[in-house]
Amino acid sequence: GFPNCFSLIKMSEPSRHDLFLKISQNLEDEELRDLRNYVGGSNLLPAGRVQHSDAHQIFNKLQNDGQLKTGDLSLLAELMRKIGRAGYAEEADRIAATEREGETGSTKSGDIQPAAVPPAPVTTSTPDPDKMGIIRLVIRGTQYNDHGQVDIEGRNIRYESEQRIYKWKQVFKGRAYDTTSNLEGKSGNRQSRQGAVEHAIEDVFEQLKNNNII
Repeated sequence: GFPNCFSLIKMSEPSRHDLFLKISQNLEDEELRDLRNYVGGSNLLPAGRVQHSDAHQIFNKLQNDGQLKTGDLSLLAELMRKIGRAGYAEEADRIAATEREGETGSTKSGDIQPAAVPPAPVTTSTPDPDKMGIIRLVIRGTQYNDHGQVDIEGRNIRYESEQRIYKWKQVFKGRAYDTTSNLEGKSGNRQSRQGAVEHAIEDVFEQLKNNNII
C-alpha cells in the first residue's frame, strides 16, 4: 500500500538532476572555481558561458549541448575526479548505469514528461531565445578539414586545427576567426578534429553575440 509506494519513491536511485543539485550545493568555492576552469579551459563550453555559472547551471549547459547524454555521465565523472570529488564521480557512474538499464520515462516523476519523448542531445530541447540554437545546429552539421573557411549566418569564418599529444593521448585544438570583426575563438583539447573546429567556431559566435554584433 501507501508506505511501500512512498518508500519506493524516496529510496530509488537519485536522478541526474538530484546529483547536479547536490554537487552544486556542496562544492567549496575553490572547487567551483576549478570546475569552471576545467570546463572553460578544455572548451567544453566557451569560458564566457561558465565564468558566472554555478555547478548546476554548468551541468545543464553541458547536457543541453549534448555532452551529458542519457546513460552517459562519463564527462561529469571525469570532471568530479579532476576536482577531487571521487565520491560524486562514483554516483554519476551509478546513475548512468541506472539510466542505461531502464531508458524510459518511468525513472522520472510521472508528471514531468511522458516516456514517448526521446532524449534530445542537441540544444533543440531548450532553444535559445535568439539565433544561437540554430547557429549551433548549422556549425555541427558542417564537415571541416584541417583548415579552411565557411559561411555561417552571413559571417565568413576562417578556421584551422592542429594535432598534438597531450598526456600520452592524441588531441586536437581548433582556432577560428570572423573575417569581418577579427574576433577569434579557440577550443581546448578535443578528441576529434571535427569537435575542435566546431567548438572554436561556436566560441567565435558566442563572442559575436556578447559584442552585440549578431
